[in-house]
Amino acid sequence: MNLAYKSKAKAFFVDIDSPNYEKDEKLNIILSPALYWVKRVTLPVKYLRDVKGLIPSLFEEVLPEGKYTYSAYKDGDEFLLFAYNDKELLDLIAEKGVSASNINNVYLAQSEFDKIESPIQITDESVLAVQNGVVVKLPISLVSESKALELDSHKFSNRGIHLTRFNQIADKKSQVVFASILGLLIVIFLAEWLITSSKVNTIIEKQSEVYANHHLPSTNFQNEAIHAKLNTTFERQSRIRGIFNLILTIKLKSEERLEQISLEKRKVVVVIKTASKIRGDKAFSKVVKTFKRTKARFDNGTYVLEIQL
Repeated sequence: MNLAYKSKAKAFFVDIDSPNYEKDEKLNIILSPALYWVKRVTLPVKYLRDVKGLIPSLFEEVLPEGKYTYSAYKDGDEFLLFAYNDKELLDLIAEKGVSASNINNVYLAQSEFDKIESPIQITDESVLAVQNGVVVKLPISLVSESKALELDSHKFSNRGIHLTRFNQIADKKSQVVFASILGLLIVIFLAEWLITSSKVNTIIEKQSEVYANHHLPSTNFQNEAIHAKLNTTFERQSRIRGIFNLILTIKLKSEERLEQISLEKRKVVVVIKTASKIRGDKAFSKVVKTFKRTKARFDNGTYVLEIQL
């Protein structure tokens, strides 16, 4: 079903044989069937998204050499497939007197005239007609009667197409604007490059000063090795301080006492006098929870906790 709407822009029909005009207003362009290729097909797929990847191969043996854009829409149980050359269409529209800036939307005759009941005359020698559900351009001599093309009250479908403008040759004003923007971007890029280069040189100089003042090796590899070693030492010392600080905050019962805290190569050892292992575990529960990697034993009133570094 076509959901039609009325556009504020005027309709303008373009055919290869249309006369040239000078149009300085927003226009909705309707392209003649002579300007695109169309196929009505039945395919063993249900959704339009499944069709789009197949379109180029279905037109493969029909299209002249060139760069084409493809589109499609579903009509009942069939699909209508289209192929068109964006650059050629835009060049022709410009030739007919419509600048790219005045193109509001672009439509195909297929979507705009597929419901006509009698042929419509588009030039002195040709008409639009519908054959087997496809809008075609025919010589006027092949029809017995036709009516004039009337677009003032035309209601457009929702099946407009998009023509890519990348291949268009820009007008002089556009070229000046583009060149100005490009020039500005180049200046900004060069300024950023100079600033960044200056900052990099400053950092390198500062780095050399630091290396010299602290008698460090000249290579990054050696300094990274030193940094890694110092970082490991710092982490070990931070863990030791944390262990000692937490142990010294533990509150023991009046009959319990701290016997020893010692630092060995790979561990901190804490010894307290207490009544049982259960009591020792309870006293040091916060230490075990905070630092993990612990091992405890109890022997004859002495509780020993080892915390791995």
